[in-house]
Amino acid sequence: MTASIQRLPRHAGHLAAICMGMALPATAALATEGGGSGYPVGVNTVASGRLPPPGLTTFYYLSDYQANATKDSSGHDKAGLHNFDLDVQALSIRVDYVYSDVTLFGAKVESRFALPLVKGAISFDVATPRGRVHRSEHQDGVGDLTLVPLILSWSSPRLHQLVGVDIVTPVGSYDKDRLLNPGRNVWSFGPWYAFTAYPIDNLEISSKMVYMINTRNEATHYRSGDEFNADYNIGYNLTPRWQVGVNGYVYKQFSDDRQFGETFGDGNRGQVLAFGPAVKYQVGNYGFAMKWQHESQVENRSAGDRIWLQAVLRF
Repeated sequence: MTASIQRLPRHAGHLAAICMGMALPATAALATEGGGSGYPVGVNTVASGRLPPPGLTTFYYLSDYQANATKDSSGHDKAGLHNFDLDVQALSIRVDYVYSDVTLFGAKVESRFALPLVKGAISFDVATPRGRVHRSEHQDGVGDLTLVPLILSWSSPRLHQLVGVDIVTPVGSYDKDRLLNPGRNVWSFGPWYAFTAYPIDNLEISSKMVYMINTRNEATHYRSGDEFNADYNIGYNLTPRWQVGVNGYVYKQFSDDRQFGETFGDGNRGQVLAFGPAVKYQVGNYGFAMKWQHESQVENRSAGDRIWLQAVLRF
């Protein structure tokens, strides 16, 4: 999913996107253009390194992100913004297909795509020389499509591994004159590695690590910096069906944002550490997960909480 917040007064800082790349809502406000990302931070936590069985598997994601603060490069509330409120919901579907008779470099092969529907609302007051000005907007629509043409998988009883490249295509609704957009209007490319390990019986440690490279938004001449994100889950299986654990993500922007060929502000680099509880239930070809992720150590992004409901159906 992707949503972008656009065209705030210059002195208010560059406040922009709520994004949901591969399938789900990511983040908002500041850092990168609008603080969004082509990758939906926090989505690939539980069993992120495991390959589905051969054939078609569908994943469904319902998420809600709420924030009432935006942070600057020092982690303080952004100057000039007051009464900030951001709420973004997304309903997304991811379709995976594992080829039954194809191997490459000794690995099993998979392809997948993901598409979100995004609904968002933002409101805030901006301090101006003439006093505070209230801004608000609601938007909904299709977000950007993520394609992963080739995924390779290697597995052993204690370790499962995946590698691939996310290709975020700018098909989502976008208009640079809107305050909020479901799409980001940029291509993004994210090579990634994911694993699920079982160091001891009933203990799962999973992570997906992705490095996102963004192209320039031709409508605004803005290019967001490179981003690294690691989703994680540490879960314990209470029974063969039920798992409880801790999940979240670590996000860090490694290069400056640029506009018209120059560094934007002080580089506008974002960071965030998120954590919270997770519960998973799995039986046969069906399963679901519930997750809460609280954001901390935030710089140049909105600071809030994200709730996930995820389900899987295998054919």
